[in-house]
Amino acid sequence: MKKVFMSMIALMMAMSVNAQKYLNDSGTPFEEGKFYVGASFSGLGVNYSKATDWTLGLQAKGGYLFLDNWMLVGVFDYVNRSNGSSIAVNIGAGARYYFDQVGIYTGITAKYSHDKVSGVKGYDDFKPEIYAGYAFFLSHHVTIEPEIYYEHSFHDTDYSGFGLRLGFGYFF
Repeated sequence: MKKVFMSMIALMMAMSVNAQKYLNDSGTPFEEGKFYVGASFSGLGVNYSKATDWTLGLQAKGGYLFLDNWMLVGVFDYVNRSNGSSIAVNIGAGARYYFDQVGIYTGITAKYSHDKVSGVKGYDDFKPEIYAGYAFFLSHHVTIEPEIYYEHSFHDTDYSGFGLRLGFGYFF
């Protein structure tokens, strides 16, 4: 057990040294002209909404850095609430800002949502979202991205909520 634990610590140290090396280079990972693709998941007890007890969300993202540290982002996500009692499919666009080369970012997204609640006709919603996170570089292009978010529902404020998302990103 001690060997496994020490191996995990060594691996984590190697990853952080690689990430710091990249961030200390003269170039920036968030420079104009780069593209980004990512995927994340949310829920599993790390979010809160008045309308549901349990949520699982899967999200796909794509982006383009149109200026240094500024990214246009497109998102598509699927949200399953309370074991299928409510299912939502969202599509949206927004912007993300990276605070220089440290990897901390914040953003806003405007999403169109189509929700289907069991036994009830589906409804459409506008859900703006604000979020903040950290892009931790595992390699020159790959990141792990934990982020916190708040999503507001204009159809029913019970479906507004906040939570934690964990994702992976790839910059090229």
